[in-house]
Amino acid sequence: MFGICTLAAWLAAAPADTAALRLVDLGIEHMGGDALRRLERVRYDMITQWQRTTFEARPYADAPAYETHTDVRDYTIGGWRNTRRAPVGGEWRSIIDLVRDSVAVRDFGAGFVPLNVAYVDERDELFTYSPDRVLLHARGASDLRAGADTMIGGVPHVRLTATLGGKAATLFLRRGDGLPTMLRFRAAHPNDFGLVEWGEMDVEVWYSNWRTFAGGISLPAQWDIRRVQRPYKRITVLNATFDPAFAADSFAVADSLRAAYHASPRATRPMHDLPFDSARVVQDDFVEFRTFGGPVGAVRLGGRWLVLEAGQAPLSFERARDWLAANAPAPVAAVIAGQMTPGNGGAAAAVDAGIPLIAGAGAAPLLRAVLHGYNRSASIEAVTKPRWLKIGSDSLRLETLDLPDAPGALLAWAPSLRWLYAPAALTPLDLRLVLERARQRGWAVERLGTARGVLLPVPAS
Repeated sequence: MFGICTLAAWLAAAPADTAALRLVDLGIEHMGGDALRRLERVRYDMITQWQRTTFEARPYADAPAYETHTDVRDYTIGGWRNTRRAPVGGEWRSIIDLVRDSVAVRDFGAGFVPLNVAYVDERDELFTYSPDRVLLHARGASDLRAGADTMIGGVPHVRLTATLGGKAATLFLRRGDGLPTMLRFRAAHPNDFGLVEWGEMDVEVWYSNWRTFAGGISLPAQWDIRRVQRPYKRITVLNATFDPAFAADSFAVADSLRAAYHASPRATRPMHDLPFDSARVVQDDFVEFRTFGGPVGAVRLGGRWLVLEAGQAPLSFERARDWLAANAPAPVAAVIAGQMTPGNGGAAAAVDAGIPLIAGAGAAPLLRAVLHGYNRSASIEAVTKPRWLKIGSDSLRLETLDLPDAPGALLAWAPSLRWLYAPAALTPLDLRLVLERARQRGWAVERLGTARGVLLPVPAS
C-alpha cells in the first residue's frame, strides 16, 4: 500500500490525465489550432470597465470608471506594453506601462521612469488567464486532471484542475466543444496597493462573447474578472491582431533605466511600504498620519487613542501604531472603521494586536472579507443601532445614516471635542445630510473628519 507521501509523489510525477488532454486539445482546435499554438505576439484594442468592489445588496452600485487600451504583447520575451487612456476632468490623458521580464516602467509623456513591481505581478497574472494562453498553459501542465462535470447556465462543463502560473487553478471547459467558460484560483497581491487589503482572495475570470478574428483565431471578446466574489473589472476586446510587426524598441528598457528600477525602493517594495515621516499631533488630541495608504488618523478620548480606519495593509496599521507609541504614548482602545470603499487591510494587524474593530453597518462586510483573506478569526462590532461607547472617562456616540451611495454609513460624535467623524461622507450632498442629522440630534460640531482627513473644515449651513 502506498504511504501518503509516496502517493503524493506518484501523483505529481504522473502524466496528465488523458481525458483532460483530449478536451483541452478539442478546445485548442476550435480556437484556431496551430495558429493559436504558434502565436507569439498580439495586439489588443480594448476597453476596461473598472468596478467598485461593493458588498451592498442593491443593484448597480459598482460606480464604474473606464479606460481604453492599446495592449501589445510579445510572449517570447515577457514583454507587455499597455497604452492607457482615461478621462481626467474634461480631457483624456494617456500613460504607457511597460513590463519587460522583471522590470516595470511608466511614461507619463516625458520619458520612462521606474514603476512598481506590482505591475510585474499583474503581467504574470494577465499572461496566465488571457484566453489566447490559458488552454496552452493547461495543455503543458503536468498535473492536469479532469474532475466531475458541472452545469453552468444549463450547459455541461468539465472541471479541470492544474497548476497555472504557479497557482492551483480550476478551469471550466464546455463538455461539447472544449471552450473555456471560467478560470478560478486563489491569489494574494501583496505588492498591489489596490488589492493588498484582501489578503489571499478568490479570483474568477469569465469568458464570453466569442468572435473569430482575422487570422482564424477565435477568442472571447469579453473577460469579466471577479475578486472576493464581487465584480472587479470587465475587459471588452474591440479588435485583436495576431503576430503583428512591432517597432524594434516597443519593449526596450535601457540599461540605465533597468538599474534605476532595481535601485529604487519605491519600485521594488510593495506600494504601501511607505514611511510615516509626515505624521503629527494636531490640536492636542488628534493625529494626522499623512501617509498614502495609512489610517486616516487618530483621536484621543479618555486618555486612549481611537485609530480611524486601519490602513491599506497590515504594515500600514503596524507603522501607525508604532508611531503613536513613540510620539504620543497612550493605549489604543479600538479601530473605528467606516469607509465604504476597499481598504482597511490593516484590520488583520489590529486583530493580531488584540485591538477591537468597530465598524459601521455598511463597512462591516468589507472588513469581514479582509479578515477572511488574511485567515483571521475575530468578531467585528458592527454598529446597527445608536449607542454610546465608553472610553476611559469619556464617551463616543455611534450611529448610522443612510447616505445616497453609502447605506449604513457610520457617524461617530465626540461631545467633549465637539468633533464628528463621518468617514463615508465624500460629497457635498453627503456632508449636508450628515450635518442635518447632527442638528437634529443637537450635536455641537466644530470639527469634522471623513475618510479624506481627520480635521476638515465644517461646511457652512
